[in-house]
Amino acid sequence: MKTAQLLRFRQRHPRRNLPASLARKRGESNFVSFFSKAYIASIAPDGFGGKEFALSGFGIADFVWIAWRNATNPDEGSALSIEKLKTLLNRQKLTAFEMKLSDWRKGLAQAYRYSYFADRSILVVPTAVVPLAKKEMPLFRDLGIGLWAFDIKSSKIIRHFTPPSSVPKNERIRHRAIALLSQRIRLGKRRALPKACR
Repeated sequence: MKTAQLLRFRQRHPRRNLPASLARKRGESNFVSFFSKAYIASIAPDGFGGKEFALSGFGIADFVWIAWRNATNPDEGSALSIEKLKTLLNRQKLTAFEMKLSDWRKGLAQAYRYSYFADRSILVVPTAVVPLAKKEMPLFRDLGIGLWAFDIKSSKIIRHFTPPSSVPKNERIRHRAIALLSQRIRLGKRRALPKACR
């Protein structure tokens, strides 16, 4: 049985800084929401994820996911210390997603920034945008950034290129990201913890 959980990061929303007429344009926000639901429904492992994960100096990832594999000591008590939780999370793989409706080049640049803290970074665009982006597939491969398409009508995810998990470019920044994730998990309700940690 899956125990996938969505976390609420409660970050500042850039759209709130825009005029009201522009703030109502929720195309990209809807794209992110539909993708995150489809992604969670399609994956096998348990895990945690959340939208708009902000890491100072590295932008705001539209969606992050940390796949939860069985903990080494599943019978540990449910009252995990923050340090123990960080240790458990450090063993897991963190994936960061950037989503763009049209400007895939800008999305690629942003996704590259996430590779400083994520084990894998992926750009997700609508299916209509993929042909343009695929022309630069060698660039995606050289940078180690994935390229996926998402069809919002069918909720279908098409994985054109998925880079293998790798070591983030900056381990110190990854630790900072894990610390933020562990704080959010600790602040959430106890039922949000994976069974392996209870």
